[in-house]
Amino acid sequence: MLKYLTSIILISVSFIFYYSFVASTPAPHVTIAQRHEARFGNFKKSVQKLEEKCHLLNGTATTEIALINTYREVRIAFKQWEYLAEHLDYIFIKDYVNGAPLPKLERKSFGLNIQQPQGLQVIDELIFADSLQLVHKELLGEIIKLQSQLEQYKTPQKIYDKHVFEAARIALIRLFTLGVTGFDTPGSVAAIEDAIAVLTIIQEDVKCYETAISKKDKNLAKAIGKDFSAAIAYLNGNKDFEKLDRMYLLKQFVNPLFKNLLLAHQALQIELPSESGQKKAPFNYLATNIFDKDFLDYTAYLTIPNQFLTHKTVSLGRMLFFDPLLSADNEMSCASCHLPEKGFTDQLAKSTAAGHKTTVDRNSPTLLNCVYSERFFLDLRANSLEEQTAHVFSSANEFNMDLLKLLKKLEANEEYVALFKEAFPEIKQKVLNNQTIQFALSAYVSSLRGHNSVFDKYVRGDTKTIDPDVVSGFNLFMGKAACGTCHFAPTFNGTVPPLYLESESEVLGVPENPKAKPLRLDADKGRAIATLRENAPFYEHSFKTVSVRNVSVTKPYMHNGAYQTLEEVMDFYNQGGGKGLGLDVPYQTLAEDKLNLNKNEISQIISFMNALTDTTGLTSKPSRLPQFTGKNVLNNRKIGGNY
Repeated sequence: MLKYLTSIILISVSFIFYYSFVASTPAPHVTIAQRHEARFGNFKKSVQKLEEKCHLLNGTATTEIALINTYREVRIAFKQWEYLAEHLDYIFIKDYVNGAPLPKLERKSFGLNIQQPQGLQVIDELIFADSLQLVHKELLGEIIKLQSQLEQYKTPQKIYDKHVFEAARIALIRLFTLGVTGFDTPGSVAAIEDAIAVLTIIQEDVKCYETAISKKDKNLAKAIGKDFSAAIAYLNGNKDFEKLDRMYLLKQFVNPLFKNLLLAHQALQIELPSESGQKKAPFNYLATNIFDKDFLDYTAYLTIPNQFLTHKTVSLGRMLFFDPLLSADNEMSCASCHLPEKGFTDQLAKSTAAGHKTTVDRNSPTLLNCVYSERFFLDLRANSLEEQTAHVFSSANEFNMDLLKLLKKLEANEEYVALFKEAFPEIKQKVLNNQTIQFALSAYVSSLRGHNSVFDKYVRGDTKTIDPDVVSGFNLFMGKAACGTCHFAPTFNGTVPPLYLESESEVLGVPENPKAKPLRLDADKGRAIATLRENAPFYEHSFKTVSVRNVSVTKPYMHNGAYQTLEEVMDFYNQGGGKGLGLDVPYQTLAEDKLNLNKNEISQIISFMNALTDTTGLTSKPSRLPQFTGKNVLNNRKIGGNY
């Protein structure tokens, strides 16, 4: 009996001890939140130490080396804090801690209020300037500004499990698109050390969930741990920025981790972004590969209600796109300047204007994948595809069309009236209106999406082999050649990762005629004259960063068609843009330093860009256009127009 009672007491004590221990063990998100605050404190201390080292700078190699070493500590401390910090407060990090070192206009400001760049990327350029002594005062000022921002900052919200997984996956996108490309480190090029710090800290936090994941799927838990460790080991063994095999990094580690962290998120039944009512964002959280066809949700860039994005709406938009009825002279259609067989461009240096007598100021950029953008036109003057359409209708050099007159034309066509009713059945009154015309055209243009190129198939694992020159070209594009710091993966345009919310433009210093002697900068002021709000000097000669997808079929290149071949374009960049060619371009955003690419490297980069071609299933034209009742002269109009 005594033995029996003793056993019961021991078992009871064991249970009490076990559950007391479990109850006292904080939940993973609580532990991670505590770590996050500690990392923030460490980051602030490292910046304070950097200021102290900057004060001691006296022109000797010893003080300069001490400053650089301390700055490297700052970068590591920042990267350890960043993955969660940026997810919780993207705007603060972008504006005050780690934004691009370029001036910009203040957010939500109606006037021309310029916000000068500040934060780590500015500091990075200054510390690795040719002479630290010459920039000493400026550097110290930037460090003090950063300190001030950090002292005032408080984490804006509590950290939950969902934040950890969301932040980790977004950090993988950032690491590959902005980190190892050198975007984040314009002076130090400490991209690989940064990547190691990011992966190490995410692995540390994800380990908090290892037991729970293992209970759901042991193999998944093992794969996540193994891939983190292997990725870190690979980067530790390959620290040469120019030689890093980014394709290997992407396929072997980044994409598998990106997928498996999603599977873990789902297995643990942690709330997903779509379940929490978060605002629709372009990044599709359920994508399992950075090069998935649906990695970005194209509908996030549209103002069209989703119920109107139907096959019938796209079909109607396609009909309108090829119909010259939309122009005042019934001869020009959207397809006049955006020909499917020419990659939805016209392959002219400058597009033909209405009346055939002159040209417009620029050439027609491709419409393929153009939906993945926050703003439209080469000067970014339109905020949506619908707004872009309105500009074309009203332009005297394009459609020169009064929308009321267009409505009368379309209303007189019984076929069109029926097509609009089929496409927009929810609209019971006045279905044919300005908005439905714009919606239909935008629905069609947004359907011109191609992510099934030779390159895409290889990265996704749909095919096992690819030309080695394509891989070499991709590694150069994302590394030494610095193309990927403006043409961001996977869209390879200027829509900025990791959230893909903002469209960038660049000042390249494109000459008027690259063969003229002496060279002259093209006079087109670009973005600076597009809207009154952006009439700032640093936007002069600034043009939208368009995609290099399908670049093999969308010549000539640059806003003015200055270059006829990709070899010429690559030579321009290799020389350092306009400044590198000796032109006066005060606000050039392209680095003026020579890239020192040899002919073989240039050829490899072009091989990579050619491998991004995909127009499959996107180039068909209507077999006929809607006809008017009776012997109407408009029934003879040409599909695609007469231009």
